[in-house]
Amino acid sequence: MKKIIIGILVIASVGACRKAQITETRSVGDPCPWADTSDHHPKDAALKALLEKYRVKGLPGISLLISDSKGTWVGSTGKADIENNIDFVPGTISKAASITKFFMSTLVFRMIEDSVHTGLGYGAIDTKISHWLPARVIDKLPNGNLVTLGQCMNHETGIPDVIEQNDFYLAVLNDPNKKWQPEELLEFIYNKKPLFTPSDTAIYSNTNTILITMVIEAVAGKSHADLLKQYILLPLGLQHTYYQPHDELPNSTAQGYFDLYNNNTIVNVSNLVTGSGNGYGGLYSNVFDLFAFIKAVLVEKTFLNARSLHIMQTYGKKDDPNYYGYGIQKTFLNHGDDYGIGHKGRDLGYSANLFYFPNKGIIQVFFVNYGTDADSGLKQVFFDFQEELVNLSLN
Repeated sequence: MKKIIIGILVIASVGACRKAQITETRSVGDPCPWADTSDHHPKDAALKALLEKYRVKGLPGISLLISDSKGTWVGSTGKADIENNIDFVPGTISKAASITKFFMSTLVFRMIEDSVHTGLGYGAIDTKISHWLPARVIDKLPNGNLVTLGQCMNHETGIPDVIEQNDFYLAVLNDPNKKWQPEELLEFIYNKKPLFTPSDTAIYSNTNTILITMVIEAVAGKSHADLLKQYILLPLGLQHTYYQPHDELPNSTAQGYFDLYNNNTIVNVSNLVTGSGNGYGGLYSNVFDLFAFIKAVLVEKTFLNARSLHIMQTYGKKDDPNYYGYGIQKTFLNHGDDYGIGHKGRDLGYSANLFYFPNKGIIQVFFVNYGTDADSGLKQVFFDFQEELVNLSLN
């Protein structure tokens, strides 16, 4: 998300209309699933000091996992629920936001590898989405008759971003717990001018992943949420990963916060739901499950075959500060050869990172229950935390 609009003026409606999808946090997250040796990691003191530094600077809660040649370090600080004084622990469930896209891309490749059952082969990457989606969608979609499934995966479609539309935010603020259907979201960008001709450049658009989920549902004849469980969550044993609103979230789920009034006071925005459950966001997890996912996909390389991984990590046009692969980002480019691959997650009240730094063999996973994609006084604090963490991890 790039804009939090004037819609503050209708904020009085928050909490009305529908039942809250996130209830009060009543319990802490699950303990570390292995014998925790974080205290023996050579960077233990420095990592603890880093988390404490940024808690004092105002980030409500943070969980962090670092895996490197010296072992795996996990830690946390702050509160998952400020109002109820519930600690944010390493196992706290929090919103992964756009990391959901990494999962959806992996789902596409898993379905391609199971083509005998899905009928979806590698040729689908270069097939126009009009092959699967109905004319009522394609004819109103900017570049609808031109874009391929692969261009949706690497953000080279030129299709405007639903999340960038002011009228979308007004709709969210006036019906904050609405469970959006994909075609309801597409209404916000129908008949708009394309941003560019497909493949001319790359501009990140959440709309692209809505279209990906619509394609795989058309192919499989079943919910992409069910396919996510079938092809990813169950095979990897990710028991603490949930997909809002398709799954009921546990009462250990962290609240999300943001300086909504721009007055240096954070408020609970957990139930301002920005279209979760349509591929581009909605995944909730903890550092342990996300660690297991990225380790299987990018480190051990046991979850996707070599052909799928090669395509996934074929990077196209640059959209500063990222290069986009097929559902994956190459970022932290300011570190030269020590870049990271994975995905960032940003939402109104939550932030998360999931990255593997291949040249150093380091995995870095964190959750912060504060929204940092829109402007606020804490946005730079978060960026400082992220950069200091990367420097500490790599050096």
